[in-house]
Amino acid sequence: MWRARHGYWSLNLVSSRGCPYRCSWCAKPLYGNQYYLHSPERVVADLAWLKARHNFEHVWFCDDIFGLRADWLERFADGLAAAGITIRSMIQARADLLVRAQIREPLVRAGLETVWLGVESGSQKVLDAMRKGITVEDVHVATRALKAAGVRVGFFLQFGYLGEPARTSMRPSRCS
Repeated sequence: MWRARHGYWSLNLVSSRGCPYRCSWCAKPLYGNQYYLHSPERVVADLAWLKARHNFEHVWFCDDIFGLRADWLERFADGLAAAGITIRSMIQARADLLVRAQIREPLVRAGLETVWLGVESGSQKVLDAMRKGITVEDVHVATRALKAAGVRVGFFLQFGYLGEPARTSMRPSRCS
């Protein structure tokens, strides 16, 4: 059914769980501020096993944050290449990580097709109140660099954060 609707076969996979960041709005009762991560070799082995049995074309990495560490991503991209695995992928990530080429480039090399950024707001004042740890400029820079690399970018947004006037949450912002 998925292939008929979308034109490709996609699987979900998780390589980590948790989040080390401390955004004030986030519900962390499951993991607290812990972050657990499988080795890139384990993730590549899982993908190889799944690819041999199910011949998928796309993976949605459902991690809260995929691509937290540059060294992990390099080993992951290298491992996929060594195993001859070609995939397209979708991830969730942070703009402040993806402004860094050493994070972004191995993701693209590993088949990144779409990234959903936890942007939350276009207002720096609101981001600071959320203790999000990113800047509006991070969002602009990461979006431009990802688009230049052929990656589609989506934003997770929140409207009406505590103390945020309606006019602020509805103000348009463009990331070209």
